[in-house]
Amino acid sequence: MATKVTTGKEMQRRKIGEWLRSRLLSASGVDALIALALWFGFFALVVWRAEEIGVGYDEPIYGGYAFKYLAWLQYLWASWSSGRFLDPFRPEIIDLYWHAKDMHPPIPKLIAALGVWFMTPILGSDFAAMRSGTAFLFGAMLAAIYWFGREQLTRAGALFSAFAVAFMPRLFTDAHFLTMDMPVTATTVIGTSLLLRAIEQPNWKRIVAAIIGVGMAFASKANGFLIIPAATVYVFIRNGLPLKGNELKSLLKPFGIIALVALGAIAFLFATWLWLWVEPIHRFREYFTFHAKHFVVHTFYLGRLYPITDAKENILVPTPWHYPFVMTLVTVPTITLLLALTGMGLTIFRWREVPPLAKISVISYFVQVAPFLLASTPKYNGVRLFEPAFPFLGILAGFVFGLVAQKVLKFVRERATHLVSEPRLVVGALGVLLLAPAAHATLTIHPFGLSYYNALVGGVRGAAFRWGFEVTYWGVNLLSVIPFLNRLPEGTKVLVYPGAWCAYTDFYKNAGILRRDIEIMGDPKDLPKADFIAFQASQTELALAELADPELGKLLWSLWREAEPAYAATYDGVVIVGVYDKETIRKFLARLEHYAN
Repeated sequence: MATKVTTGKEMQRRKIGEWLRSRLLSASGVDALIALALWFGFFALVVWRAEEIGVGYDEPIYGGYAFKYLAWLQYLWASWSSGRFLDPFRPEIIDLYWHAKDMHPPIPKLIAALGVWFMTPILGSDFAAMRSGTAFLFGAMLAAIYWFGREQLTRAGALFSAFAVAFMPRLFTDAHFLTMDMPVTATTVIGTSLLLRAIEQPNWKRIVAAIIGVGMAFASKANGFLIIPAATVYVFIRNGLPLKGNELKSLLKPFGIIALVALGAIAFLFATWLWLWVEPIHRFREYFTFHAKHFVVHTFYLGRLYPITDAKENILVPTPWHYPFVMTLVTVPTITLLLALTGMGLTIFRWREVPPLAKISVISYFVQVAPFLLASTPKYNGVRLFEPAFPFLGILAGFVFGLVAQKVLKFVRERATHLVSEPRLVVGALGVLLLAPAAHATLTIHPFGLSYYNALVGGVRGAAFRWGFEVTYWGVNLLSVIPFLNRLPEGTKVLVYPGAWCAYTDFYKNAGILRRDIEIMGDPKDLPKADFIAFQASQTELALAELADPELGKLLWSLWREAEPAYAATYDGVVIVGVYDKETIRKFLARLEHYAN
């Protein structure tokens, strides 16, 4: 009897093993494994290098809210464990933990809170753990690009798309930060893909999935709402224009799906953002009003500071409307950009023949940048404000590569089988060849990815000194000069500019990264007392310094352009963050005074 039971269990295990093998070795099983490898491979890569980039200007704000959300989750667990199920949802408790001074939705901060909760024991660092949520969404976006593109773009095209997006240096770098930009980028791509599938192949499961995906985008940042107009335009023109009478009737069902998904996504936003629960209508209106009347933020673009304002910060000349298009052209790796533009052209001129994913990618790119063409919309900090547009360029690049791959396979099979035993190796080699420059740039520019410019403008050196593009922002590379500061004698006085950096040097001191006996000063009036001055190569900050204090501003410009720093974090020969000693400061001050006289 025992032998029969054992044999039965072995047979059951064998059947389960055979079923798993058949599933994993099937086409969809292999696709799932590739998607998971992309997801967790890039998640691990980003988390592994998360502490190599310093804290950005906005991160302490979002990090503070993430820890509040974590405290609320722990309070929720404790309350429910003791039977107090409604206690965490009292208005005063919600306002205590979910206060939204930053006026940004909850998902990026919630996933950061969960990252701290679950990843800190694994990583041994709450800083890396706090950033792990963004990395998780970045990997999920790459997996979604492959999964939803494998049939429409071919597997080769979908895989190329995923790597083309992964190796956009600006996007890869943003995946390291706890901010809103990469989360809304990732959820926009995922939400758009799910909504497209629900439109093209509708059933209730796909509609529910689309509601969750689009809801995640709504609950990440206001850019997520642009999924709906992009999908609406897609449905209206997907079969070409002009529409005939019978075609207009066929629009009712997909428009109904879009409306249902939009309403469901708004419900998802309200369900996940508890701050809205207290005064739903008032606070929802307050959220949109805040972003509609954003305070002035400057940027350095094509050699000038924009927007040009009067003494009361009223805008006289806005940042040029073409900022998003030009920044796209100079920050996407050159080969990826050329393939994407080719894909865009093919899609437009062969509209009725191309797959839906290519169509909605063209539409989504333009819809995502459209608000930033307006004079009233702020444009600053490189490309991060319209970052959700960029993955759609990667998808279009993959679309073209998929077409090329099919041509190559056909050629090899028909004419070169005597030279190549496996035609797919040729396609793989071509993909590696085309992606190699972008991959090399992405991995070698780290941790200065926010300073990336492509070969069309001569890299960061050409962008900075020939074209007048901003070199860096956010102060993230202050971390790169801290090893030098830690080697200075006790009591050394270091003036940092802008003075707001003092908050970040305090952060590094509290974290045990910067020695406490290094005296950090933030008031430019203390320059005569300083042994060193440290600042980043943000021409925006240098130009603003010159407006506020012409002598200081001219000094900073001269130091950055001409002086030999005592220590600097550099890339491509360009100082990203520099530290200058008092002798150099005196020399350049004397020279400026001489020229002034």
